[in-house]
Amino acid sequence: MDELYSTQAAAEFLSRALPDESDSAYWSSVLINNRRTDRAPVHRIPFSRIGKGAFYAPEDLARFVEFEKGRRVGNIKLSGPAAEALQAFGIGEKGGSGTGRRFEVAGVTLQVDEATGTPFVRLITNAPLMVYRLELHEARAIAKALSDAAKAGEKLAS
Repeated sequence: MDELYSTQAAAEFLSRALPDESDSAYWSSVLINNRRTDRAPVHRIPFSRIGKGAFYAPEDLARFVEFEKGRRVGNIKLSGPAAEALQAFGIGEKGGSGTGRRFEVAGVTLQVDEATGTPFVRLITNAPLMVYRLELHEARAIAKALSDAAKAGEKLAS
């Protein structure tokens, strides 16, 4: 039988192969989450169930290490939902994280459509630079949703 690594041994392997990350406890958590069917990791690492344990082939771990190294330096082109998710959260970008990117508003102005004379709100964000056109009712709805969420957060924090 070929050599297989337990979850702990695989986590230690990943910790040595990708030293910029946290210790083996971090990688153990990554491996456990990677096995969950309700998660959609960018790169699923194959594993085998033997009894109650999960075991990994060294070549599968090595492929993941190469994928991860390439992703970190931008060598791998992701497409579809994986690329959209990384971009949406700003993962790998300044200000981005697994909880989302920072919302940097560069400007909010009232504008008038030159063709129709209809007023609208222009919202400009930095990182990434984006320009949004919000109809007045949309701007009010977003303002209310933000205010309601902030109030709920303040109650939760106190």
